[in-house]
Amino acid sequence: MRAAARRAARTLGMALPWAAIGALTFGPGAASAPASQAPSAMTRGGGEPVAIAARELNLQETGYLHSVGEPSVTVDEQGHATGTFDCTITVRLTIVSSNRVTATFTVKPKGGSVTGTGSARFSRQGANGYFGGTIAIARGTGSYAHASGANIGISGVVGLETYNLTVHVHGKIRL
Repeated sequence: MRAAARRAARTLGMALPWAAIGALTFGPGAASAPASQAPSAMTRGGGEPVAIAARELNLQETGYLHSVGEPSVTVDEQGHATGTFDCTITVRLTIVSSNRVTATFTVKPKGGSVTGTGSARFSRQGANGYFGGTIAIARGTGSYAHASGANIGISGVVGLETYNLTVHVHGKIRL
């Protein structure tokens, strides 16, 4: 299907990133037509190819979170993010080793949610832990059902006594 989507995009003279495949339109009336009568994802009613490039946003977020539950090797955090989106955020931070952490996250902007994973280097300096790495979007819901993105930068600091977390996220997200 990806190859067919790229061919359709070339036919229309557009560059279509592989992550935009989920943003293909089914043509007018597809939502109300029975599945057996709906046009295919690659053609409009008359057979001509259709592709719509995903909208790309420059993501700049800062999240302020606090620990919920008992911290251990895994720390569950929740809080609020401001920037591109003004929304709630939850993070599960897992300390993999003395110098590496992994994370799963969910943000809930108006109209849906976005979930993803990441990995970062970790360094302890006094009462704080500093991290920096990348995240990738795994899935979305609602208005963000086709969200995608990889190699999105993440950095931040976690207070090792309070487990308060400040996280900065920057990169491109496709919707």
